Parts: sequence; C-alpha cells; structure tokens
Amino acid sequence: MQGIEMDDRILKIATRAKLTLETLSEKITSSKIEFDAENYEQTFSKSAVASLPDLAKAKVDKAVAEMELKGYQFQKKQAGLNNVYSMGHKDVTAIYEHRGVAKYRDQFKEAHTVFLTNLKGGVAKTVSSVTLAHGLRCTPALIKHDLRILVLDLDPQASATMFMKHDLSIGIVEETVAQAMLQNVSREELINDFIKPSSVEGVDIIPASIEDAFIASQFEQLANEHLPHQNIYDVLKNNIIDKLKQDYDFIFIDSGPHLDAFLLNSFVAADTFLIPVPPAQVDFHSTLKFMQRLPELFDMAESAGSEIKLNSIFGYMAKIARKSDHADAQSLLREVCGADMLDTSLPLSTAFERCGESFGTVFSTNPKFYPGDRDALKKARIKAEEFTRSVFDTITFNRKNEG
Repeated sequence: MQGIEMDDRILKIATRAKLTLETLSEKITSSKIEFDAENYEQTFSKSAVASLPDLAKAKVDKAVAEMELKGYQFQKKQAGLNNVYSMGHKDVTAIYEHRGVAKYRDQFKEAHTVFLTNLKGGVAKTVSSVTLAHGLRCTPALIKHDLRILVLDLDPQASATMFMKHDLSIGIVEETVAQAMLQNVSREELINDFIKPSSVEGVDIIPASIEDAFIASQFEQLANEHLPHQNIYDVLKNNIIDKLKQDYDFIFIDSGPHLDAFLLNSFVAADTFLIPVPPAQVDFHSTLKFMQRLPELFDMAESAGSEIKLNSIFGYMAKIARKSDHADAQSLLREVCGADMLDTSLPLSTAFERCGESFGTVFSTNPKFYPGDRDALKKARIKAEEFTRSVFDTITFNRKNEG
C-alpha cells in the first residue's frame, strides 16, 4: 500500500513539473510575441556598414547604387519624415558578395568541429557554446563570411536547446542528436527532420531531450544492436558530422559533464577542444583534474579502435572578474596551457544570466526588452565579440598552418 501511495505522489510531482515547465515557457513565448522580440537582428546604418572590414564609404555607396539599379531592395526604417537604411545581415553579406569579397568557405571547404568540454558542471560550457554559435554569425567583423553554424546538443539536460530553440526543450523530442546517431539517417533526413533553426538566422541546432539520458546509459548495447558494423565511438562523426560538413562552416558539440559514450564520441568527432576554466577554487581544481586525465580519455577511445584527429586544444578563463584571486587563477592556467591558451576570456557578467532567463544569448536578446541594465548587456556583448574573434582567429590560424 505504501509503495502504491509513493508511486502516486511521484506521478503527481512529475505531472505538476511538466505543467509548470509548459507554463513558464508559454509565458516567455507570449512576452516575446507581444513585443515582437522572438527574433532579434542587429541592424546597421549605411555609414556603419562602411566601417566594416574590407569596406569604405565609397565602396558601399557604389555597391548600393549598383545593386538598387538592378532591383535589390535594402531594408530601411522610418526616421522622422525619411526612410533611412537599416541593413540586416542579409543586406551586409549581399554587399560583400556584390564586391566579390571571399568568404570563409571559399578557403575551407568543410566544417570545423569544436567540442566544448569539461567534466565539471556549471563552468559556462553551454553558455560558451551558444555564445560562440551566435557570435560567429553576429559579430560585425565576421559578417562578411556569412558563417553557417550548427550546434549539436548531446546533453540530456538540453540547456543549449533551451538557449537556442526553447520550445523544443519542453516535453519529448524525438529528433535529437542521439536518435540521429542511432538511426543513421541520411543527409536529407538530417536536414529536413532533425535540424532546427535557432532564433538567429543562419544558426541551426539538432536538439537534445531528457530521454537521451537513457540512450547514453545503454549506448553500447543499443549501438551493437542497431549499428553492428560501426565502432561505438565513431557514430557521431560518421552518422552526423561527416554527412553535414559541406553544409556548415562550424559545428559545435555540447555534451553533458558525464564520462559516457556521448563524451567519447565527441572526443573522436572534434577538430578542436575548448576547455572553459572558471577561477572559483572548486571549479578550478576540478578542471585541472579533468585536464590531467585527458590522456586516459583519449586512450579509452583509441583502445576501442577509434582514431582521434585533434587539430588543437585550448583552455580559456570563464566567469572571470577583476579580482586578485581570479588573476592568480589566470596566471596558473597560463602555466598549464602555455601557448595553448586563448588570449581572451568569457567574463563574469549578470547579462549572460539575465539573457538566459528569457532563453537567449547576449546576441539574440533585443536590448529594448532586456530586463536589466542595458549598459551591462552592451558591455557583455562587446566581451562576447572579443571572445568570438579570438576563437575564430585562433582556429583559422591553425587551419591555415595545417593546410
């Protein structure tokens, strides 16, 4: 009798949790719809476009005149009695294309896969992933590349999914990364059924769901059953990334802080590792322990017959502020990483947390509806742009040298 009553209480808690989650999500969605803030895109005046890399006033004036003569219609907005240019991403990239400026994919024909990893939870791993994903698309200095970004959410908590496509973080989602791995679907099925657009155009995600935790716990058994001729740690690379590497410029993997088959699949699939290192003492020590054990994790994958083809690995400071103990941690990390440390960091800022409360990033949140200090949001975005540029430049440098 007592067991039946406990089962009933657990069921009630689960049902209430589901309803509360749906209510919270609907509240945020309704608010975004009411204030037309579902999708936010930074816009540029004509003079602001002229200040972007490889452009100048005369070049922009000439391109705009030629394009409009051919019928191209630039985005504009009402300013007093006049219509003024208010160019979005599409307009700016069209100007670059008109002038024949080379894109990233003209030099690198396949996507570069980045795995943000740490076995310590709460270290800004997911925040880093989604910030970079949106940042590579939205940072003004990189717009000329028209970068195509895909995020693979392999964390059953679905935090990256929440940030990028929050309506998919509610309830059961069947088209997840884990399901695509096991089903070994075609490229066309991945594109049509599994890949979902995020709130920033040009940035896509294959989501995660809590049910993926059960797949992770039984992955070896399931892989042997459904994929008998594949190495269990090559599945992510073979069944998803290799099929999509012509369609994107960067692919980000966000897996949970668990030593499981998802983590080792990510190890095998990645071209670059990024390891966030917070300065807080517990987080810092735990991260160093994780970095110390990296060779063993590599051995686990390679002992199973997988081949790890890592191009680079970098540590960087996350959640860092202007404090003496934070500076000490940064100095220690520099001793550990040497040249393999990013020259910028992701700062400690309430803006990242406040944006997350409404399921957004500092790039996808409209400043007009930001619930905090707009100046703090602006500063966080500037820091995020610097962080994004550092990652982009570092990876690009390594890829050029590798080639």
